Order: sequence, then structure tokens, then C-alpha cells
Amino acid sequence: MLGEWFYGFLMVAVVCGIIGGYSEILLESNLGYGRVYLTVVLLVLTFGVNIAWGIIDGTTVIYGGLTDKADLERIISKLKKDRNNRELRDKVLDSLGDSSFDYLPDAEKEKIVDRIIDEAPEAPVKYHLSGDDRKTLIAIASCDILAVIPVILPYLLLGFGKVPLMLSRLIAAIAIGYIAFLYAEHTGRRKWLTAGIFVLFTFVVMEITYYFGW
Repeated sequence: MLGEWFYGFLMVAVVCGIIGGYSEILLESNLGYGRVYLTVVLLVLTFGVNIAWGIIDGTTVIYGGLTDKADLERIISKLKKDRNNRELRDKVLDSLGDSSFDYLPDAEKEKIVDRIIDEAPEAPVKYHLSGDDRKTLIAIASCDILAVIPVILPYLLLGFGKVPLMLSRLIAAIAIGYIAFLYAEHTGRRKWLTAGIFVLFTFVVMEITYYFGW
């Protein structure tokens, strides 16, 4: 979820940077573009980009996991017929890696693989999304969509100009910095340094996109 919040805030930061850049030109021109028009553009682009990404990423996560599950269950079905197939057993072991399972001696790992082979049902012919899969998809998409609101709020309340631009950047930078802080906290890294680097990174990204937005 932290990753999804990060993607969501970063994408809306980039889009706001671009819109903030060209909005000042349009407002000062004689083309007749006003605050209402730019607000509609802001809403369509920020929510459109993040909704699209949320759906794409959520679907990729769900179907990627479903594919991995199907592959593993077919491997286990083959092992029921050829229990000593070393290549297939290694694939089951690989699927259990990156966890506390790695702390066990090899002999215990092999016993667990045997238990999995004995207890696992036959692989189904077709795989379908479960209720939990749909909830995961909604949760992932929601992170990306909800990240839009605080970043565009200064523009909605104050219009377009230097003040809402800086407030939007500050909100996005603080949000991304806090996410980086939590990442560092979980991985034993230097929390405030990591957060500071990502705050700076966000300001740089928004400044670059603001420049090209002109």
C-alpha cells in the first residue's frame, strides 16, 4: 500500500507541475481561458491519470498473482505424479523464498514441500477472481485516486498562481517524504535522511515538470 500511495502522489505531483506551468501563460493571454476552464482541465487530467494507473496497476497485481498461483498449483499437480522431480521441487522452494522459511535447514524445507504435495488439491482447469482479489483491486486503485485530492486542493480553493502552486508542491513533498520515512523505518535505514531526500526529489520533479509545462 505504501508503494501505491507513493505512485499516486508522484503522478499527481507531475501532472500538477505541468498544469501549473502552462496555467500562468493561459491566464495572462487573450485566449479567454479562465479559472473554471483550468480547474476542469486539472480535475480531468489528475483524476484521469491516477484512475487509469490505479486500474492498470491493480489489475496487473491481481492477475500476476493469479498467474503465479496457477503455475504453482500445476507444478504441485505434476509433483503428485513424480514426487522426486528435482526441478519441480526447486520451483516450489523458490515460491516459498523471501520469508522466514529461508531460516529452516534444507531437510526441513524438503519436508514442507512433501507436506504441500500431500495436502494441495488438484489444480483447477480455470481460475477466477475471488472476492478478496476484487477488494485488493479496489484498495490499490483507491490509493492512487485519493492521493489526488490533497495535492490539487490548493488550486481548487485558491485558484491558480504562485501561492497554490507552492502549497501543492509542499503537500506532495510532505506526503512522499512521509512515505519514504515509513519505508526507512521498516527497513532499518536513516529515516529523516531518506525522507529529506524524497522531499527534495519531489520539489525537483515538480519544478522540472513546471518548466516544461510552459
